[in-house]
Amino acid sequence: MSNETIQNIKERRSVRKYIDKKIPEETLKEIIDCARLAPTGNNRQAWSFLVITDDEIKNKIASYARYGRFIEEAGACIAVFVNQDKATTPMQDAAAATENIMIAAKSHDLGTCWVNSYQKEHSPKIKELVNCPQEMELMTLMSVGYYDENDVSMPAKKFLSEVMVWDKF
Repeated sequence: MSNETIQNIKERRSVRKYIDKKIPEETLKEIIDCARLAPTGNNRQAWSFLVITDDEIKNKIASYARYGRFIEEAGACIAVFVNQDKATTPMQDAAAATENIMIAAKSHDLGTCWVNSYQKEHSPKIKELVNCPQEMELMTLMSVGYYDENDVSMPAKKFLSEVMVWDKF
C-alpha cells in the first residue's frame, strides 16, 4: 500500500493489552488535534477531550467501566465529551472524533480500544470522578497505549463483496 492513511485504517485493531511505556505529551496533543478536526453537525464543535494519564484516575475508570478494565494498563485514556445542548448531532460528532483518535494513534504505532460510554452504567461515576460540567455528556472512553505487536490478532472481517452493493439493493 502506498497511502499511509489507508494502511493505518486497514491495520488498525482493538488493543486491550498494553506494555508499560509512557506516551509523549506531544503525541497525545497531536492525537487530540486530529480529533478536534473531525466533522460535526452544523460545525458546532461542542466537544471536549479529556486526556487522563494519572494512574489512580485510570484505575478508577477501569474499575467503573465493566468493558473497559484494560484502561488501567494503557498509557492514557481519552474521554470524549459532548455538550448535548449545543450539539445538533452529538453521537455522530463523538463517533467521528473517536475514529480520528484511533487513526491518529495508529499512525504513532499506538493501539486503542473504544468503550461506548453514552448513558452507560459507568458514565455518571466517571463524570463525577473527573469533575465533568453538568452540560457535558460522556460519549466514549478510549484506551491508548503501546502494545506488543506479536500479542494482537486481527479479528475476521467480512469480505468487501459481502457488504458492498452498487446502485440498488
